[in-house]
Amino acid sequence: MRSIKTKLFSLAMAVSMVLALAGCAMSTPSTVGSIGGVDIPAGIYLLAQYNSYNTASGLAKLATGETASDVKAVLKATCTGTINGEEVTATGSEYVAQLTTRAIEYYAAVEKQFAAQNGVLDDAATAEAAKTADSLWGTNGDLYTANGISKATVETYLLNAQKAKALLKMAYGPEGTTPVTEAEYTDYVNNDCYYIEAVQFPLVNYSSYAMADDTQKASIMATAESCMEELSQTATAETASGSALYTAAMTYVPQAMAAMGSEMDATQAVYYAASQLYTPDDLSSYGSDEYNNLTDPLDAAGLNHWTTIDLGTTILVARRIDPFKTYTVDELDSMYDLLSDMKSTAIQDELYAAGAALEHDLNSAALNTYSASKIKKNA
Repeated sequence: MRSIKTKLFSLAMAVSMVLALAGCAMSTPSTVGSIGGVDIPAGIYLLAQYNSYNTASGLAKLATGETASDVKAVLKATCTGTINGEEVTATGSEYVAQLTTRAIEYYAAVEKQFAAQNGVLDDAATAEAAKTADSLWGTNGDLYTANGISKATVETYLLNAQKAKALLKMAYGPEGTTPVTEAEYTDYVNNDCYYIEAVQFPLVNYSSYAMADDTQKASIMATAESCMEELSQTATAETASGSALYTAAMTYVPQAMAAMGSEMDATQAVYYAASQLYTPDDLSSYGSDEYNNLTDPLDAAGLNHWTTIDLGTTILVARRIDPFKTYTVDELDSMYDLLSDMKSTAIQDELYAAGAALEHDLNSAALNTYSASKIKKNA
């Protein structure tokens, strides 16, 4: 009798253990561990991994017929890109893993430093994160959900980005530990940026989306040259031309559009005139140091001198001027957020380095549970 009870008890224990193990296998961990004492929620890890996959898929050498949505193919393919300032060649799975680790290290560093400095996000920052989360969710919500990423996770990730922006100001802003000086701002604007006035003449008919033929382009170029001559006579040499720029646009842009077989009211043409500070990031989209389609023609013309520039889909009548003839450093910083342009790379590098140096206490079992092979590119 005692032996039977013992056997029944052992059987019950075995059944309960199997059920418990089955329960563990069926559950998913809520965190993948911590970095520097900062908890890394599973959703944050999955979002970082998903973003890393999207980057890797654009670098992967795929065979004919394979696409970025073919997760298995991307993870097996060879990817070559830049990570931490160095060129890396690895399989897709290794590339995704490196980018994901780097992303969660950055996340942890931001959270840790923001808390250490008693940072508090203002209402504008939290509102911006919420608004962006709404927008992203409206576009990709189904796909995020399929990958185990909640809307709350997306917003948390965006709040982390806002904290990084706040850390930028804490470090380099006026009240920061190492504030950028007025002399540094002035040097940056004068030597790295271009303040450009321009009237734009499209070479595309926006009604039919047809490119200008040779005859039409020649007519538009002649109109642009007439515009340039007028501006050379009416716009002052040292200051922004103001009304002269808009008057020229109202006169000549409708003529150029007519050459394309399209009508434009003079009041609409003012939107084709602009004065703008172009930062190095803006200018990089126009070419390289060897030849820049925007800056090289302006340099050839010289400061304050108008010139015509053919950018392929548009012709510009433009010149470079000194913005400090019109604006102060503070005004330019307010208008163009010069601090971010000057120091965002520096603060990012600092945070990436800080995150990599933190103690890693990640759960390998949890990481395996959230393998990149389970990524879904179709909801």
